[in-house]
Amino acid sequence: MESLKILYPQVKEVLQNSIPNYWPQLRYILQGLFEEPLMSVATLPLICCQAVNGNAKEAVPVAAALIAAEVCVRICDDLEDKDRPGQLWQEVGEARAWNYASAIYILPFEILSKAPFPPQIFHRVNQLFIDTFFYLAAGQDRDLAGATKTIEDYWRTIELKTAKAYFAACASGAMVGTENPELIEACGTFGHHVGLAIQIFNDMESIWQPDGITDLKQGKITLPLLYGLQYHHPEREELLSIVTANEIPTQAARIKEILDHIDTKSFLIWAALKEREQALKAINICPNTDGREVLESYITGMFGDIDLLLQKPEGENA
Repeated sequence: MESLKILYPQVKEVLQNSIPNYWPQLRYILQGLFEEPLMSVATLPLICCQAVNGNAKEAVPVAAALIAAEVCVRICDDLEDKDRPGQLWQEVGEARAWNYASAIYILPFEILSKAPFPPQIFHRVNQLFIDTFFYLAAGQDRDLAGATKTIEDYWRTIELKTAKAYFAACASGAMVGTENPELIEACGTFGHHVGLAIQIFNDMESIWQPDGITDLKQGKITLPLLYGLQYHHPEREELLSIVTANEIPTQAARIKEILDHIDTKSFLIWAALKEREQALKAINICPNTDGREVLESYITGMFGDIDLLLQKPEGENA
């Protein structure tokens, strides 16, 4: 991993150089990217390029493009959800935040168009980014339209919203390092399962360790609630009646209590562990041992101390 960290300043430099000189306000908005540690998702193209025996340095533009794409999506998410304090739209207003998001949407393609890639690699990576933006928008539309009513609906939505993004992060890095379609697909599959595991953890945190307004307070139906609706338990009918009556926000505390009764967190961690198992299986064919081990550490490190994840907050009944 240390050999990849020396590339981080280069990633940030590519980002800085992609911002138009005549728009200092945009540079100001993005300044945090150059001061904070590299987003963890942006390391994936570098690692995957190495894992397929490529030169990770050649994937630097892909990592920079990925950061720009991630920032664009975050601004749009914050505008649509309005569930966290201290966001850009609160600082500059909704109209300007949408305008910034539109401009930042262009940055990945600006970066890729100027990257020193052979034409065939540029076209593959560029098309992957285009396809992924469409997938993300389709998944977000399903979320905004309230299309998630069943477990099957849920998986379809997060495959579009999250798994496709991580698939692209990993596959794009592999594309720079190899022309072998099996290795590219292996890295993409790894990213797919990483994305699903991350979304499961995000859904869990939004109820038990929220950063802002919880999903329940927003009336969202995510995996924890769907598990409570599907799992056979004494309070299932009560839970179903709350959802049917559209009382999720007002009954958020009671829903959380029911989900605790049926040990929903244990189920979520089990589901995330199954995704980790599939992710690790996918990269067995990657030829570079160092790169493969870093990928293994990436997803294993997400879980940290599982006992701590399962621990109830202080003050809750055991």
